[in-house]
Amino acid sequence: MTQLTLSDPAGAEDARCAGDPSADSRTRAGWWQARWVVPSALAVGYVLNVLFRLSLVTDQDYPTVSPDEQMYLVMARIMAGRPTTAIHGDQIIPGGYSLLISPAMRLTQDPVHAYHLIMGINALISCLMLPVAYWALRRLNISRPVSYAAALAAVMLPTVLFYTQYAMADTPLPVLVLLWLTGVHGLFSEGSGRRRIWFGLLAGLAAGYCLLTHDRGGVIIALTAVVLLVALAFNWAPRMASALALAALAVMFVVKQLMTAWLMSRIDGALPSEVGNAVFETLANSQLMRRTFMRATGHLWYFMTSTWGLGALALVVCVYALFSKRFSLANRVTAFLMVALLGGITLAAAAGLPADGRIDTITYARYLSPLAAVYVLVAVAALYHVRGWKKIVALGTAASGVTLALMAVLVHMAAKELHESYFVVWGLPDATFLSSLWTAEDNWGSFHAGRTTVVALIVLAVVLLLRLLGGNRRAALATGAVAVSLAVFAGVGSVAVTDHITKPRTRWAERIATGFVQEAGIRPGDWVVMDDGLVWEIRATLTFLVLDGRVWSRALSKNGAVPAEANVAVLPLSDEKAPATDSWRDAPPGWHVDRDVREHRCVIWRRG
Repeated sequence: MTQLTLSDPAGAEDARCAGDPSADSRTRAGWWQARWVVPSALAVGYVLNVLFRLSLVTDQDYPTVSPDEQMYLVMARIMAGRPTTAIHGDQIIPGGYSLLISPAMRLTQDPVHAYHLIMGINALISCLMLPVAYWALRRLNISRPVSYAAALAAVMLPTVLFYTQYAMADTPLPVLVLLWLTGVHGLFSEGSGRRRIWFGLLAGLAAGYCLLTHDRGGVIIALTAVVLLVALAFNWAPRMASALALAALAVMFVVKQLMTAWLMSRIDGALPSEVGNAVFETLANSQLMRRTFMRATGHLWYFMTSTWGLGALALVVCVYALFSKRFSLANRVTAFLMVALLGGITLAAAAGLPADGRIDTITYARYLSPLAAVYVLVAVAALYHVRGWKKIVALGTAASGVTLALMAVLVHMAAKELHESYFVVWGLPDATFLSSLWTAEDNWGSFHAGRTTVVALIVLAVVLLLRLLGGNRRAALATGAVAVSLAVFAGVGSVAVTDHITKPRTRWAERIATGFVQEAGIRPGDWVVMDDGLVWEIRATLTFLVLDGRVWSRALSKNGAVPAEANVAVLPLSDEKAPATDSWRDAPPGWHVDRDVREHRCVIWRRG
């Protein structure tokens, strides 16, 4: 067992007693040693967290994040063997997440029921964070009760839970990232050759599935390949284990290429994702360097505040571990990967995101969210093992300094952009939750960098105070109290974010989603062609709601060709006072106006 230690040599005995599972259990929690306790606790915690997630999405009947959800859903329906259909933007994104949710499309032809099943699959996948986080903390020699409490905090984090309320690839990524790092840690830890081979395979397969799930996985697979090649060169691990990990990585890369090619062959006009090209083009453009640096600062600031300063504390610990020989090779390699991944994803996101005039593009929450749980877990592990109030205060001071420095740079560089950009609360869930705690008014309608930072650091200060109260002799008890407090606060935050962001968004999008299908009279089995001038939210949503048929997007108003199989056409009506027939003046023979959906400024035509 590898121990993460920040204690002085003189305090080694105290550190051993606090971190040694057997010593800790004999004196404080002997009942945790019973063979049935941990499996039962994990099973009960898993089920309760699944039910908690499902209770938050009882009103989620259809996709509301366009076009992201629809792109994953279109690929899922094709993988489920259903008819192909249009995909927004014609770009094929990684399909690993779509593969996971595709069984929902096989079990029902009702899109609402299918979406409910997907929410269930999301909950089952996301809650795997609980056993995986517990396992990871035990590998860092954290006692069983503290590991369990910290794992509960990790699975309840808003950054982990929020995106599970949508059909998006961000659902499995936090678990995959933690599995990847745990595999790397096991590969470079002491142990039998066979055991290290299994850890190496876990690292390679988890990294590869990250690539199969989202473009962010490109950073993970590149870092993994570099570390494994270095390990082979310097014999850091059994060569067989490193070689098999590389082989697993290569196999997953090939699987990703084959899956993309297969999807492209089944979607007319589909093209591979161009996200990577956009990143490199931006990084090579010297005129965009300032914008990239500004965004990178904003993304890092958001990450530090969304983890309530614990992310900054973990970052300080990881950087220290890189240059300290007091840490094991496994800890140092894992620390390097955590820091490099944070920087790599930040840089890629800052360069790759478009200039859309939104505040959340400058301070983006989503792309770094899979790292939040890992950083929080490392922060808890550090607080568990550190000895001496001076070191605890030093860690807190350094973490606060990092967070405040990022805020200062962000506000200085982006003052104009933040003032002129528009606020989209969905893109800033964690920051808005924290800033809403500043006053009793519960304001969720604006962005406040200063308030967010202060509240995040207050949470960090409370955490450090709880830990300081335990001193050296009751470090495990104090850290357990910290973990329980974090779990409660995370649960409160997740509920608040759901009530103020997820549910209002669902109500707002209702008329565009299922409401439009009903008003348009689209029936099961209809094959729909849409004019490409139609509101894009409707075009994106119909690709999923017409689950047992097919949709196309064509320039119908400009005499675009009508697919021979289509029996319904949806065209926009530019003039509210114009007759419905003006929407398609050159309609082919055999088509007639079926209904005028004036509220959505469009007209439904039918063949025959």
